[in-house]
Amino acid sequence: MTAVAAIAWGLFTITVLHIISSHDPMYDTLSSYTVTDRGEGMLGASVLSLAVGSVAVLGALIAGGVPITATTRILLVLWALGLALAAVFPASYPAEPKPVSGEIHLYSCLVAFASLPGAAITMLEPLRGTAERALVVRWLKFGLTAVGLFALSFLFMRLNEAGIPPFGTLVELLPVGVTQRVTLIADVALLFVMIRIAVRTETARSAVLATSVPRP
Repeated sequence: MTAVAAIAWGLFTITVLHIISSHDPMYDTLSSYTVTDRGEGMLGASVLSLAVGSVAVLGALIAGGVPITATTRILLVLWALGLALAAVFPASYPAEPKPVSGEIHLYSCLVAFASLPGAAITMLEPLRGTAERALVVRWLKFGLTAVGLFALSFLFMRLNEAGIPPFGTLVELLPVGVTQRVTLIADVALLFVMIRIAVRTETARSAVLATSVPRP
């Protein structure tokens, strides 16, 4: 399946980048890997692959006959578009200042990280009464918790960079690198849940069609 292959390739690429780069995954955001001693360009390739896989997930949901609303489709498109823009427009850092690109990158990431949990929430009502709904709820809770912690740690980081002393301790207690990666894991898990729902729905629909066809 295209969705699984694209997402898996994105995960593989970013894992390799973490291994070969000298960045600290505890305190450095994923965006900072744009400026790296080894593996330049791998972050963008990984995020673009995840964006392509996300579009394929939407296609799988539609093709599988999963009951999703127009809002779900829009939010999944916004998630994929946010990822793509974040990959094309890297963050801005003192070593390589790109103010305009940095702003686009920041807001694209905000849109992306807000859109996928939103898409999962909009799936709950159409899936009411199904086993698939419980699956979405389980990973959605994890995802929302992760997003909340990431937002908090990102705020602490920004306030610390502004020179407000107490937030230095909070940055140590809630490392932004860790919370961002947990959020990414939660998002990828939600995508795989959606793929599973698409496959199970299509399989069930095919079984019903097969039993309804009159035998000669």
